[in-house]
Amino acid sequence: MFGLNRVKSRLLYKYTLSYLLVFLIPFIIMSAIIYHNSVYSLRQEIEQSNINKLKQVKDMTDGRMKELKTLAARIAYDSRLTPYMMSHGYYGGEAINELKKFKANSSIIEELFVYYYGEDIIYSSSGSYSLDTLTKKVYDFEFWEKENLINDLHTEKPIIRPVENVTVNNVEKNRVIAFLYPIAPNSSNTYGTVMYFIEESVITGLIQNILGEFQGNTYIFDENNQVLASNKYNMDIQTTDVSRLIMGKTGVDNIEIDGQDYSLVTIKSEISGWTFVTLMDTEQFFERVAQVQTFILLILISVVFAGSGAAILLAKKQYSPIKNISELLKVNEEKNTSFDERNELESIRNSITKVFKDRKSMSQKMDIQEPFVRDQYLMRLLKGDQNNDGIDHLLHSSKIIMRDAHYFVVIVSFEKNDLGEERIKDREKIANMLSQVSFQGATASGVDLIYSEAIAVVVCMDPVTGIAKTQRRMLVSQIKQLIRESSSITPTIGVGSMYNDKSRVNRSFIEALASIEYKFVNGQGSIIYFEDISSQQEQSLGYPKEEQIKFIQSLKQGDQVVALETLNKMFVRLAKEELSIQILKCVCFDIINTVLKTVSEIGLSEHVQDFNSIVDFNSIEELDRKLQTVVIDICQKVEEKKESHNSELRNEIINYIKTNYNKYDLSLENTAEQFQLSVSYLSRFLKEQTGVTFSKYVFHLRIEEVKKCLKESNQSIKDIVTEVGYIDVPNFTRKFKKIEGVTPGQYRNLHKQ
Repeated sequence: MFGLNRVKSRLLYKYTLSYLLVFLIPFIIMSAIIYHNSVYSLRQEIEQSNINKLKQVKDMTDGRMKELKTLAARIAYDSRLTPYMMSHGYYGGEAINELKKFKANSSIIEELFVYYYGEDIIYSSSGSYSLDTLTKKVYDFEFWEKENLINDLHTEKPIIRPVENVTVNNVEKNRVIAFLYPIAPNSSNTYGTVMYFIEESVITGLIQNILGEFQGNTYIFDENNQVLASNKYNMDIQTTDVSRLIMGKTGVDNIEIDGQDYSLVTIKSEISGWTFVTLMDTEQFFERVAQVQTFILLILISVVFAGSGAAILLAKKQYSPIKNISELLKVNEEKNTSFDERNELESIRNSITKVFKDRKSMSQKMDIQEPFVRDQYLMRLLKGDQNNDGIDHLLHSSKIIMRDAHYFVVIVSFEKNDLGEERIKDREKIANMLSQVSFQGATASGVDLIYSEAIAVVVCMDPVTGIAKTQRRMLVSQIKQLIRESSSITPTIGVGSMYNDKSRVNRSFIEALASIEYKFVNGQGSIIYFEDISSQQEQSLGYPKEEQIKFIQSLKQGDQVVALETLNKMFVRLAKEELSIQILKCVCFDIINTVLKTVSEIGLSEHVQDFNSIVDFNSIEELDRKLQTVVIDICQKVEEKKESHNSELRNEIINYIKTNYNKYDLSLENTAEQFQLSVSYLSRFLKEQTGVTFSKYVFHLRIEEVKKCLKESNQSIKDIVTEVGYIDVPNFTRKFKKIEGVTPGQYRNLHKQ
């Protein structure tokens, strides 16, 4: 359509779809309203037309029945039609002639009879007959026997016999309706009956004349739902089905008979009590509706095609300037494999905003748990996972103030064996205090290093010239003073070097950790600066001691970036040193020994399996390559070990809670003490792992146990509640009802039922 199939642009498809929707949605709504109103109005018109026609049939039939009643009354009051005159030899002929005149006055009467009680003779316009002759030779009804006829002739109220097959004069067969009307002139006692025979075809013929082109079945039912007359048109439908379906119905109705849809029109006469019914195929009934539907649909389809064509042309016109811009960008970004030729607008947007791509990606991954997210982002900063743009965005999102300035890391290390309840509380207090603290000209953000029994504090110091190192030492002293004032703990403090780039904070972190290793020399509670270590007298090695310390600590922390960087510096320095071959080999074996010793300390010796291949080297470059592979593998294993430890810790804590949830004294604090964790860390850890707080998790376990006991035991509610760790039973009952919607007692009754 208009060359659209030759264009592969996804954006053009979107524009086209948008214009089509703008056109089609209101068009479909308006079309549906117009279509519905037109078809509905025509349908109502057709239905009303058929109802009106059937009303005409009803009115005509009522009029004919009134004529017959009037005729019967005139016969009753005619002096020439008395029992005496009818039976007289001379005047009987005149009476018969008079009956002929009465018959001629009605166009629907097939034959007219007069019967007087007590006689065996019945008089008609054709002469008089005995009742035997009438019922056996002249009019032989299929079901109307002589006894029934005599009984009906002695009626005291009008009777209409339903249509019945009858043999006339032993030759002609016909379907006849019998109408009997009692006569009682000048007296309340009847003494005779006027009986009319009416052919069914006369009634149905009158009906057909009114209904015109109607091709269906016509029925007239009496008050007892018996068929008085019917006219069928090529429809093999049982009359009993129709009789059952019209019970209590009037107007137009759609019905289904033997899987076929029919339209049923029903009118009931208030005068005679008769029900007039027409039944035709629904398709025929609404044939005109179908024609109008087809005509309207053709018009609507034409408009849809025309409107869709216009929408596509407008979409191509709107797409044209965007295509020009995208082609220009494509020329300038030929090497950019991510350029999307199918959606140029998206490619333009990506090209303009690609600077913010990493920041947006990290923003989407932020956890709603701000303290935990904050710690995670600080840890990523310490590990050097992000570039400057990504770090700035994450820190800003976590409300961590860190301006472009001097950065260094302070490690506050605690004694591993000093983990009593009071000490844990003090450590928690220190961690909260150092999480975000400000000094004059500097800000500090701390994070709990749970696996190292330490707190890492990233210090951001305003730019200063000349006295930066002095300012740094003053800030470290202030941090130590804060710790001393807020707790009785005297931790060891390790301080890394200063850097001007946030992306290098992880170097300072590794250096600070390396400084802590020297507390065995400097003593607990001392402040150890990394540069003080590196300035100590070096051994006769081919590389500085500070690089060896950083290398060892980066391996222990699994910091692949710093480890590879430090290893490279060591080998570059070796290559520049003018050392003898023997000393050079000794230094290389010392580096290998450093790696193996560190691997042994962190319990990963099994991952350095091919030791012979490492020591079998022919050049410094070859050893560098081999050790790089080992370092990468070690750092990955350290990270995996941390994750595994995290999973094991989670399982241990969860199992502990599940085992002790029914104890009254179970709390976040004593659980933290049990696992030698800080309360804040345990709280965040549980929220991360389970999705709920400690108290909610414990309450969930308790309430599930209560529900189980309520359903499976007959213990009292008080005993059940106290057994799961609650002393305040009313308080638990209120919480239970708030969650379950019923009290514990109601819950038990419901589940027992």
